[in-house]
Amino acid sequence: MVHRRAVLLAVFPIAFLLQGCSASLPADSAASESAAAPDSSASAPTSASAGFEPGASLAFEWSANGFEQLPAQYKWTGSGKRDDVFQPNFSLSVPETDDVVWSSSCEADGRVKTQLYFAVPKAMKNGRTSFRFETDTSTKTLEYHVKHDPSGQYEGFELVQSADDPMFADMQSGTWAYVQLGEGSDATKLRISLAAAARSLKQFLPACTAQKKAVAPAPRPAAITYQCKDGRTARATYLGNDTDTPVVRLEIGDAVHLLSQTVSGSGARYDNSHDKQGDKRRTWHNKGKGSLLIESDWADQDGANETIVHCLEP
Repeated sequence: MVHRRAVLLAVFPIAFLLQGCSASLPADSAASESAAAPDSSASAPTSASAGFEPGASLAFEWSANGFEQLPAQYKWTGSGKRDDVFQPNFSLSVPETDDVVWSSSCEADGRVKTQLYFAVPKAMKNGRTSFRFETDTSTKTLEYHVKHDPSGQYEGFELVQSADDPMFADMQSGTWAYVQLGEGSDATKLRISLAAAARSLKQFLPACTAQKKAVAPAPRPAAITYQCKDGRTARATYLGNDTDTPVVRLEIGDAVHLLSQTVSGSGARYDNSHDKQGDKRRTWHNKGKGSLLIESDWADQDGANETIVHCLEP
């Protein structure tokens, strides 16, 4: 799991951030990234021949004026692993620490959400600012509007993109990235090595695409009848699964119970604890073709006398 400790670039000593244009690059064994990155004495980046006019890009600005280069100990890592503990991620961080400047995760709709932990520019308006991105192989400078997010443990900026955004393609073909957050004299401007970025993205991005496909499961029947082990029949109608407030309408005998969905580590869990409606506390925990019906008196706070009944679809 990627930790999110913000590296607020403004508080780093200049000697630490500005490693000089001769800073060493992170090692990368991937064949597609084996070519040596240009050193600081190299001529203007190759984007000069890809459609840019001199002075019209971040790469040209770096070549002409120079700006901070992220220290070489920050590495790109990525994973497509998804289970109860780990989720797909793509990040730029110092390995084995929680120092992170870039952290990407998959959204439920298959898009990618990126948190950028850079210093807040003074010129920011209404909680938003610009983020410009380019590599040494880009044909144009990409520009996005990012939202300031002060709600987390560390302040950052949020950027949401599709998994096929051209920024990710540029990152997989380039050697250096040039980024700018904000405008004016207090904008954050960085040159960042892209060593291992392509390999990491190839692990991460497919997991986001797979999640997008998974959010549209085959529709369930309007109502499902379950036979419970205690002899009762439960008829469940799942409502509002495409909204923020899914519920299940549970018919047991002549009684009807409306249970709201709650947090569950596995499967879908519904209960009536939020409104305490009904003669008993009830929980319906559905997973696959089976469900658990859990009932207890409202006075039974610790669940010592609750009953748990297994119910199955025919």
